[in-house]
Amino acid sequence: MFNSPRMLDIQLRDALLFSICYVILDWASYIHPLDSFNITPWNPPPALSIIWMMLDGVCYTPILFLTIFFADIIIRQAPGGILVTALTSIVLATGYAAIAAALRRLFRSDMRLHDIRRLWIFVLVPTFGIALISILYIGILWFYDFFPSEHLLEAMFQFWLGDVVGILVVTPPLLVVVEKSERSRLIELFKNPEVITQFIVMAATVLLVFEWFGSDPSKFFYLPFLPLIWVALRGGLPGTAMASVVIQIGVVLGAHGGAIQMVALIELQALVIALTLTGLFLGVIVDEWQRAIEEREQAVRGLDQSLRLAAAGEMAGAIAHEINQPLAALTNYSKVCQIILQRHENTIPTAEIQTIMDKIANESKRAAEVVGRLRDLFRTGTTHLEPVTVNTLMEKIRGLGAKFNTDNVVDFQVGPGWDTPPLLVDRIQIELILRNLIHNAFDAVSTLPTKKRKVAVTVNKLENGGAIFYIQDSGPGVPINIQDQIFKPFFSNKTTGMGLGLAISKDIIEAHGGSLTVTAGKNGKFSLMIPGYSND
Repeated sequence: MFNSPRMLDIQLRDALLFSICYVILDWASYIHPLDSFNITPWNPPPALSIIWMMLDGVCYTPILFLTIFFADIIIRQAPGGILVTALTSIVLATGYAAIAAALRRLFRSDMRLHDIRRLWIFVLVPTFGIALISILYIGILWFYDFFPSEHLLEAMFQFWLGDVVGILVVTPPLLVVVEKSERSRLIELFKNPEVITQFIVMAATVLLVFEWFGSDPSKFFYLPFLPLIWVALRGGLPGTAMASVVIQIGVVLGAHGGAIQMVALIELQALVIALTLTGLFLGVIVDEWQRAIEEREQAVRGLDQSLRLAAAGEMAGAIAHEINQPLAALTNYSKVCQIILQRHENTIPTAEIQTIMDKIANESKRAAEVVGRLRDLFRTGTTHLEPVTVNTLMEKIRGLGAKFNTDNVVDFQVGPGWDTPPLLVDRIQIELILRNLIHNAFDAVSTLPTKKRKVAVTVNKLENGGAIFYIQDSGPGVPINIQDQIFKPFFSNKTTGMGLGLAISKDIIEAHGGSLTVTAGKNGKFSLMIPGYSND
């Protein structure tokens, strides 16, 4: 039991403190006893005993026995004699230790009542455990002729009621106080003026019940339910645990004042059990609901971060593709400069060099513009609209096809376009959509036999001057059961990729007032509609 002198000092200190608190609680709750024995309508010492052994272990059972034994002698002068007091103390000490051991085993290292399952365990284990203890305790008193047979059930019920009320009311606030996280919640709770108001209302309601309604306040005991529910909705389990203590203190003070008759007190304590259980379950439900909200918000933040990272990946790919031409041009112009300088070792052809340097500057500006436009797109969704002909876009599509079809293993066809009327679009953003759709089409046919690999892009003019592009492939197509999901973020029917390309493409085209749709069928077919615009 004891491991070192220092540990011995700590354990002796804890044992002494526990014994003092136990005796004080026993004395304070010794109201309306049954035949001078420790059978009262409210008995909180078992809660203190169970909490202590839940936290520190059942090795303190002998100390608990001695505390119960001497408390019975000090407070009640051992009404059954030393032998009966010893026997009943053994029953109480071992019974409370068994309840604590069961809760300790079921709760493992986490003693918080933070979900419905744990709360049910906390309610049921002591309820049945105290029932067994009451049978043994009253049985000993009956065996030594302190109770007649006809009063056994009444005595057992009063014993059970007092202990259960004490455990249900006192244990939750003690668990809140000893657990660091719950204690922090409680401290923050009482910094809120609304919570202070709630407890003032609760205390006033209890005072109203006991001061205004005579010797039978149980008829109006439904009134404290209202502020208790208010406390539970705002404070969760810590709030309701403390509110139950306020109500029980009101009952004890009313009983000490002599305003409550014994029968009314027993009925009142039964109502206290109902009220306490209502508050505890409602408090735990509120806590679970708040945790669910926090977990969902955390998941949303994580999803948002993933979307940002994935969008950054899409952006990087788009930038790499779009600035490839400017970088290639810069490289070629630089080589031309080197060749010219090598040919003219003694004289520098200023005019020719200036012309090439102007082209280098223009290509650098173009590359910077591409990076800036794509950055604005992925950061804020900003578009820079400009007139772009359909022929320009179709030429871009041909270039994309050539890049994806370097081995010429795909039959890639691009239909004709037109110059007028032009489309008012953000060219880089629309090219990003086309790049994604065409890459997907080539990917869809990549597993087919070479002769069956076909990708075609055609465009039709709309009456309003807009255009609708059709990107078709000979691949397996999109099944109808996923047709509505394919544009959702992170949805993909491919083994690679994050499933963001189509979602981003759809957002971009919808920002232009257009649409991106897919036709379910045996082959792939996407339709990209870009609306026309009026010069007015």
